[in-house]
Amino acid sequence: MENNSELSDPNNFSPLTVQDVDVDFLPIVYEIIRSIERDFHDNSAKARESQDCSQKVLELQKKFDVARSQIKRLPGIDYNKQDQLKQFEILRTQLRLKRELLQKYRNMCSFETSFKFISSEKSCAISYLSVLQR
Repeated sequence: MENNSELSDPNNFSPLTVQDVDVDFLPIVYEIIRSIERDFHDNSAKARESQDCSQKVLELQKKFDVARSQIKRLPGIDYNKQDQLKQFEILRTQLRLKRELLQKYRNMCSFETSFKFISSEKSCAISYLSVLQR
């Protein structure tokens, strides 16, 4: 995922998609665990590693904060389960009605096409008969 300032800015309130939320925490967690497991015999190396580990923990905390702010910007996150189910039923009903309407229009078009074809055959037959009667 790109480290885009637009996505990581907690003050930006534009809606996001789920794919835009940066939740890649495992590499930082792995680095923290790896640095804790190291066994240094030198005290200065232990101090440096402790500082690095503290820095990585702060980085992880910052990443958690950014992810929280991004999740709050997801569309629909402020709806509870009942509201989501209600909206889902409304959309399902709209889809059913639109499908029925589309099917109705499809049937009407084929009817009109065949009706026009029959009308044109009638007019051709009438004009042919009128030519024969002359």
